[in-house]
Amino acid sequence: MHATTLLTMMLALQAAPPSDKPFGGAPSGTPPAPPPATTDAPAKPKITPIGVGSPAPKLSVDIWVKGDPVAAIEPGKVHVVEFWATWCGPCIQAMPHLSEVQKRHPELIVISVAGMERGAPGEAGKPDARLEKVRAMVERKKDVMGYRVAYDGDESMLREWLVPARQRSIPCAMVIGRDGRIAWMGHPLGMDAAVEKALQQSAPGDSGGSTPPAP
Repeated sequence: MHATTLLTMMLALQAAPPSDKPFGGAPSGTPPAPPPATTDAPAKPKITPIGVGSPAPKLSVDIWVKGDPVAAIEPGKVHVVEFWATWCGPCIQAMPHLSEVQKRHPELIVISVAGMERGAPGEAGKPDARLEKVRAMVERKKDVMGYRVAYDGDESMLREWLVPARQRSIPCAMVIGRDGRIAWMGHPLGMDAAVEKALQQSAPGDSGGSTPPAP
């Protein structure tokens, strides 16, 4: 299932060239009116593309729904950061596989980030209905969600991970190697070989650990 229209719009807005004409333009032959003196718009934040080999962005979740909190990507350990939503059928189908990978590799840190929930944020002091959807699904699917689950209510990880990586659909998983860099990204059902390879790599500066198999 494709990601929300929001993700597509964010990508399109970053790619769109600036316009020097007002909406609708001016009638033919009419000189443009001078702009008001106070219309200086702030520059759009520059997005630096990321991909395989790039340092992993920071973790910026709002709430840890399941599992022990992770403050940051920890050097020397392998992480899988997966993006999903409660409305996404393929995301739900991938849950048992994520649990299987986590069970097979207890040293692996799997973090499933719900950051594209539909609906408006809750008002101050009131429950966030989007978060409640996530919590309810985690409770229903607890037998097939054997990994950490986090909620990204302000969509900061969407902006800092998926948008710069030009990932337009979910589920999307990123394997982060021991060096803290993105080793692979794509559908979580296809991540097994990348996870195995990352786990076999030694951390930078570490003479111990497993040695990658000979080609």
